[in-house]
This record gives sequence, C-alpha cells and structure tokens, in this order.
Amino acid sequence: MRKKSKMKSMRLGQTIVAEREYAESESERMQAQRKVRRRRMHGVMTLLLMMAVLGLVGYLVVKETLGKEEVIEETEYKIVAQIIDEDNRGQISMRVKSYIAQLEQDFQDAGYRVAKVILPTGMSRELYVDLEGREEYYKVNTDRGSAVTVEDVERMIRYLDEHDLHPEYVDVRVEGRAYYK
Repeated sequence: MRKKSKMKSMRLGQTIVAEREYAESESERMQAQRKVRRRRMHGVMTLLLMMAVLGLVGYLVVKETLGKEEVIEETEYKIVAQIIDEDNRGQISMRVKSYIAQLEQDFQDAGYRVAKVILPTGMSRELYVDLEGREEYYKVNTDRGSAVTVEDVERMIRYLDEHDLHPEYVDVRVEGRAYYK
C-alpha cells in the first residue's frame, strides 16, 4: 500500500507560485527592502542626533560648573611662611601655592601662625605644616578644603593639650579621622 502524501500533486506545467494565493513581484520586493533601509537609516540618524544633544548638554554643564569655581577662587592671599621643597624641583605649582596661602590665612583666622610648610619627597598632594609654638607638625592633603583641615587641626590641638600628649606629628589628611604618632 502506498501512503498518501499530504502534498498536493502538481499538474504538468503548473509552478509553485500557482499554489500561493499571491506572488510578490520583483519591484515590490525592492520597495520593501528600501523601506527597511530607510527605517534603519532613520534609527541611526535619531541615535546620532540624541548623542549630539547629550554631548552639548554635558559640555554646557561642565562649562557652567567650571565657571562657578573660577569665580569662587578669585581671592588672593600672600604666603608668609617658609616653604621647603624636599625634592628640590625649584617649581611649585600655582595650585599648591594657592592652597598654602589659603591654609595660612585660615590658620591666622583661627589664631595660629604657620612657621613653615614642607613639600615632602615623592608626595604630590601632601604637605607637612609646622605651627609656631607647637612641637608636632601636621600632615595635610591639598585635595581637602583648607578650612576643614584647620578645623581638624584645632580639634587635635585641643585634644593633645587636654591629655598632655607630645607626638612627633599629627595626620589630618582624612576628614574626621585624625591620628598622631
């Protein structure tokens, strides 16, 4: 016995297309491909436009932020303390000089006088500050605000005096975490 095939048998001269209800012409296929390409191109153009807008907004935000910082840092102070560069580079950046001047002013406002500031060897963001009338020196970080650093130093001076301690140095580089040795 022969099994009946589910496929309809084709008659002589009949094509596969004849079995379909609708045959797609070459021009219709090309139009459909153009539509797909156009949609892709619109997606790419939309993405590029969004990236350009985000870039412009980011640029404007950064420009505005930097502009505000420059206005705040217009005040100039003079450095009175002795500065010792242990690396003997001979050049101290304007950023460090500005920080030292601000730190010196903040100490003066708090009632202390800076005797000398040492730029230690191999340390780019660290300073050692000696105050007049104090045995210990203070390790400070130029990335922190000078007013906050002076506030931490004042607290440590009070603590050391209350407990009659005489350390070699006091580290106030990390906010709220001072220690002495």
